[in-house]
Amino acid sequence: MQKALKVFVWFQVTIILLLVNLTVLSLYNQSNKYGKKFGSSDITLASQQGTGKVLGTSIEGSDARSFLLKLFIERYQPNSPFLSLTDYLITTADTYQIDFRLIPAIAMCESNLGAKIPSKDSFNAWGIAVYTGQQNGKKFNDWEHAIDWVGKYIREKFYNRSITDLEEIGAIWAPPSVSNNDSWARCVEGFMAKIR
Repeated sequence: MQKALKVFVWFQVTIILLLVNLTVLSLYNQSNKYGKKFGSSDITLASQQGTGKVLGTSIEGSDARSFLLKLFIERYQPNSPFLSLTDYLITTADTYQIDFRLIPAIAMCESNLGAKIPSKDSFNAWGIAVYTGQQNGKKFNDWEHAIDWVGKYIREKFYNRSITDLEEIGAIWAPPSVSNNDSWARCVEGFMAKIR
């Protein structure tokens, strides 16, 4: 008897919610038809931007990740060359199947997102081949080349060998940091957490 009552109540609540949703949708359509705003917010439709679509059928995850990266960069280093490369950072991370936050977080720890690099034409924001006591390091052709190289390096040197723990990566990437309470790993982990 109780099961039948629960089913009956669930069915009634479902119908009520369906009617409420249809009413709201109808009001929304009427307000757009007459050029009025629905509620207190003005909704910009994609059709007003020339795409001819009101709503898409899917949302790509990279959109949110790009947005998160842009917010992070704007907050911590708004003049960084990485601000215009967020989509490329995500594409590279996806290509090499690594966490999309790892490349920019390492760059933040190593060079303040490209603000402090060995030379202006090095495009080396990750401290690649900049050994203790030296000021030079590996040079790249441009930021895209550097990002791609670093993504591939992380995949081949670490992920392919099942090294995904930041302390283990830090012991190889920045060995002196191990004796400093794993400062490199803590730095990278901290900035990765701030990208969320």
